[in-house]
Amino acid sequence: MVQTNKVIVLAAMLVAAPTIAARAQTDADVARGKAIAEQACAGCHAMDNWQGGSIQGTPAPAFRAIAGKARTERLKDLVTTPPHPMPGIPLSASEVNALVAYIRSLK
Repeated sequence: MVQTNKVIVLAAMLVAAPTIAARAQTDADVARGKAIAEQACAGCHAMDNWQGGSIQGTPAPAFRAIAGKARTERLKDLVTTPPHPMPGIPLSASEVNALVAYIRSLK
């Protein structure tokens, strides 16, 4: 009986470990994405604005508004092939993924 309980506990730990690691990865991506957004995007996009408006008179929607509307793949497309007048900002694939993770976290 004791041996069976040890096996069950071990199996549960093995199942939970990837989930915990994935969550930590996600939290790290969100933090990295926020840093990227603060540096590259905050001049036009309001990052923590619940009203969904732009800043500095730009037509750029707030990230919270974008998070509520756009799917993840659409967000990646918007970042890699921005619509006019949004400037193209060269980002690596991992930076794009982190930026999208941050935006999605605002939903």
